[in-house]
Amino acid sequence: MNEKVFKLEQRFQPYLLNNDYTFVGPENQNLLESFVQNANVIAPVVAISRELRHALGNKEATLQACRLLPVGTPLRVYIVIENDYDMLVHADIEEYCKRNKIDFQI
Repeated sequence: MNEKVFKLEQRFQPYLLNNDYTFVGPENQNLLESFVQNANVIAPVVAISRELRHALGNKEATLQACRLLPVGTPLRVYIVIENDYDMLVHADIEEYCKRNKIDFQI
C-alpha cells in the first residue's frame, strides 16, 4: 500500500477547517461506493445514530477498507467538507487549499 498517501494525510491534518476531515480512499471514483460501505461495516459503532464521518474518520477502518481494494489500486487523500445536507462533499488537497487560500506544500 502507498505509505506516502497516508503520510500526506497525516501532515495535512493541521490545515483542516471547521469540522472537515480527511480519509484515504481509492482514486477511482467507481470503487468509492463499495470502499465507503466497507469502511462503514468495519468501523466501530460509536453512537446509536452513527454518521458517515464516524466510519470515514476512523483511520483504522479506512486502512482496512483500503486493504480490501484490488491490489495496486491507486489511493488519494479525500477531504470531506462539512455541510448541512448530510451529503458526502469532497475535494482533493489542491482544490481544498485553493478554495480556502491555504499554503500547503505537497
